[in-house]
Amino acid sequence: MERNSVVMLFVHNIPKNLRWSGLRQVFGRHGDVVSSFIATKADRFGKRIDFVRFSSKADAERAIERYA
Repeated sequence: MERNSVVMLFVHNIPKNLRWSGLRQVFGRHGDVVSSFIATKADRFGKRIDFVRFSSKADAERAIERYA
């Protein structure tokens, strides 16, 4: 079993009405989400910048496969 394998994903272009709890719920369908964060500033293209931390690399990879 992997130790200390928390993986953070950078997510962008989510709907404006989605909040951090919704972000956590959406990605939680694919694994154990440790935390989610939506930055208050947008990127240079006006898209929202978001981060989701998973408890394992496998969970993060599953989410990437689903949403990529």
